[in-house]
Amino acid sequence: ATPMTKAAHGFTLVKEEFIDEYGSQVGLYRHDKTGAQVISVTNSDENKTFGVTFRTPVSNSRGVPHILEHSVLCGSRKYPIKEPFVELIKGSLNTFLNAFTYPDRTCYPVASANLSDFYNLVDVYLDATLHPNCIRDPQIFAQEGWHLELEDPSQPLTYKGVVYNEMKGVYSSPDSVNGRVTQNVLFPDTSYAKDSGGDPADIPDLTFDEFKAFYESYYHPSNARFWFYGDDPADKRLRLLSVYLDEFEAREVDSTVHLQKLWDQPKRVVEKYAVGESDGSMDEEPKSFVSINWLLTEEPLDLETELGLGFLNYLMLGTSASPLRKALMDSGLGESLIGGGVEDELCQPVFSIGLKGVKQEDAQKVEALVMETLERLEKEGFAASAVEAAINTIEFSLRENNTGRFPRGLSLMLRAMSGWIYDRDPFRPMKWQDDLAAFKARLDSGEDVFSPLIRKFLIDNKHRVTVELNPDESLGKELDAVEKARLESERQQIGESGLSEVIESTRVLKEKQETPDSPEALSCVPSLSVSDIPKEVQPVPTAVTTSDSGITTLSHELFTNDVVYLDVAFDLKTVPQDLLHLVPLFCRSLTQMGADKESFIELTERIGRKTGGLSVSPFVSAIKGSDEPIGYIMVRGKTMADKSQDMLDIVRDVLLSAKLDDRERFRQMVLETRSSLEAGIIGSGHSFAGTRLDAMFGVAGWAGEEMGGIAYLERIRTLVGRVDSDWEGVMRDLET
Repeated sequence: ATPMTKAAHGFTLVKEEFIDEYGSQVGLYRHDKTGAQVISVTNSDENKTFGVTFRTPVSNSRGVPHILEHSVLCGSRKYPIKEPFVELIKGSLNTFLNAFTYPDRTCYPVASANLSDFYNLVDVYLDATLHPNCIRDPQIFAQEGWHLELEDPSQPLTYKGVVYNEMKGVYSSPDSVNGRVTQNVLFPDTSYAKDSGGDPADIPDLTFDEFKAFYESYYHPSNARFWFYGDDPADKRLRLLSVYLDEFEAREVDSTVHLQKLWDQPKRVVEKYAVGESDGSMDEEPKSFVSINWLLTEEPLDLETELGLGFLNYLMLGTSASPLRKALMDSGLGESLIGGGVEDELCQPVFSIGLKGVKQEDAQKVEALVMETLERLEKEGFAASAVEAAINTIEFSLRENNTGRFPRGLSLMLRAMSGWIYDRDPFRPMKWQDDLAAFKARLDSGEDVFSPLIRKFLIDNKHRVTVELNPDESLGKELDAVEKARLESERQQIGESGLSEVIESTRVLKEKQETPDSPEALSCVPSLSVSDIPKEVQPVPTAVTTSDSGITTLSHELFTNDVVYLDVAFDLKTVPQDLLHLVPLFCRSLTQMGADKESFIELTERIGRKTGGLSVSPFVSAIKGSDEPIGYIMVRGKTMADKSQDMLDIVRDVLLSAKLDDRERFRQMVLETRSSLEAGIIGSGHSFAGTRLDAMFGVAGWAGEEMGGIAYLERIRTLVGRVDSDWEGVMRDLET
């Protein structure tokens, strides 16, 4: 590893280390003039990542960090057009371009595998965050945050704004309401008690002056953490940054995220979520959400304890066969799980678990079941085979570091940020090998590692709150009435002259939105030229063989760190058309009901011990220039090379001897599917609309609708009753 430059371009190296886990040289720099912190990660990854993160705690729920996240991307000093990023994307090869608002920070990451493109993206992001137009242009605040809108005096006054409308959608999703209520009640004395995304009831209280003041307080290099990752020249990174940072002076920024003190007594909170009036078309009445939530600690945990909690979390909840998850699902008290166990993205880690689709009279039973199961697990511990499976799965995941389409550099940035943003060591979250080895040694010595963790952090921990969220048909109307009354009051206060001003400002804003930027203005946006783009496509080495029985095999010799990946494709077109809606559940059943010689739990543990994961799912696509689609059931697995035969044995058993006769397990899967589809319609209605439209244009689109759209939801709702009344017929269909 090449040592980092000790000082350059106004930066001084504070700490340097080679991180074996990611084959990366990592340096932490401080900008001499402003105190800005920079982490520079150099390695051979061509997918380069840049990010800037500001710590942005809130004192109210007016959504100012979220509105700023949108607004700074609406033009800046160097790029003074309406939407630089929309224009930039047209001439960019970016692999990631987005921004995130957390409860305590705002993050602006970009990635590209093309060096010229990467530098363009970095420059636009730096100018956007450090010199945005939004703090000088109230129209941007009005557009992205909120404004009063009126086109005609005879119409009602309304609130409009990108973030306002977005949060209206978020607040209409019961899953989102449940998450927000849980966070607010677990952290009542900190900024986490407020909603950084913005409560639609509070957003119209935000003034342009408060918006500007928030920007000026927190969007400053002295409160920033910059991140570079990949194979770009390390010296150039600091030079790029210095051009921007040298303009600023150091400033004291108080953005501390304060800790929540632990309680000495558990609490219970009952809240409501809005549902539409029942019209009798639904099979069942809307039901409740019930979750049990803990704040785990007041002080930062050591990494070994963090790892231990991660393993414990996987043991209790990581698979459908995990005991806490299975106890909740087998109880019949609810339809699907909520809360994913340990969550450690905030300043203090929490643990949340519960059920949705619970009858109100059963709410207390969910809490009792969770506590009883924890007591039992603390006394009995976990089977050695389950512990082995958990260790193999988690260690495989850490070593593989497969982030899919998500850039590795961004994944690592978010990992480092979990310590760095709170002024803890940013290198620590990137290193896990020594702590993992120490933890495994404790397990090998026969030490009971998990029972003390269950006892300390869950059973004996009094900072626990049970959240019950009940459906309310009148709540939506009440909220609408409050908003209407507020708008009516606003109308009375501003009078006729005020209304004329609103009509004029509405006209001016719409005109600005509809008027394109001039070609001269657009010329400021950097764009790749043809010469910046490689002429050759990066080839994937492929060897094709065909067996005597007509099976085609594609082999790809690539460096995978000794991981073998297997995809097996079975023709889906043999499935009768009227059974297509059963395919997704059939795929799940193959791995989640057990096989001839193994129970569901034993098969799940075997998959965990011998592989890095095994999945079965449908794949359907249109073929260019053909009306005929392509359709497969895909069996996908991955494992270390020395366990490839074990993986093939599991694939054989799953395909040839899977049991399809567990009625209760199948019923659970049907209820979970229904619950997630109904939640998805609220959160991603546009996707369902797109799937529905695709169904009109070809067979592949129709198949997608049958296996994942509104038509699928309708079929699933019917299937719930069929499982109860005609299980023999359902089993026959699955066998077919």
